[in-house]
Amino acid sequence: MMAPTATEGVESQLGFVAGDERWLCRLQQTEEVLTTPPITPVPLTQPWFLGLTNVRGNLYSVVDFSSFLGKPLLVHNADTRLLLLSRSTGAINAALLVQRVYGLRSVKGFAPTGQGAQDKAWNVQHWMDAEGHTWHEMDLSKLVQDSEFQHIGR
Repeated sequence: MMAPTATEGVESQLGFVAGDERWLCRLQQTEEVLTTPPITPVPLTQPWFLGLTNVRGNLYSVVDFSSFLGKPLLVHNADTRLLLLSRSTGAINAALLVQRVYGLRSVKGFAPTGQGAQDKAWNVQHWMDAEGHTWHEMDLSKLVQDSEFQHIGR
């Protein structure tokens, strides 16, 4: 019997850009992708915590994922999207603001390049696609458990 490869059993993932880096997350860990609705700032919070937004009568906390990564705040444009996190991740009404969404990507055909020494626990794998682009695979369940992500107050 052959040992399973790194890509066997891996479903398509949602690809997006944040902090000028390409990211992947399991589609099941997201609820929806939206154009960016108005966001109401919350005082005395981290710069990457943009505030709250109303999605069909439900309030969602919004994190600028680029800024959370230590990059500049996103400039909103026609490509900017809001990723609503699934409750299965442990998040309750949380969303990530990202630069653009690429849609579904399969890592079949991508080469695993491992994890960097400085990677957070939620940054679970790096991949190289056929064009030479690096993709960072994240686990949103681990992200929402990250103490830095949970600490929105200044």
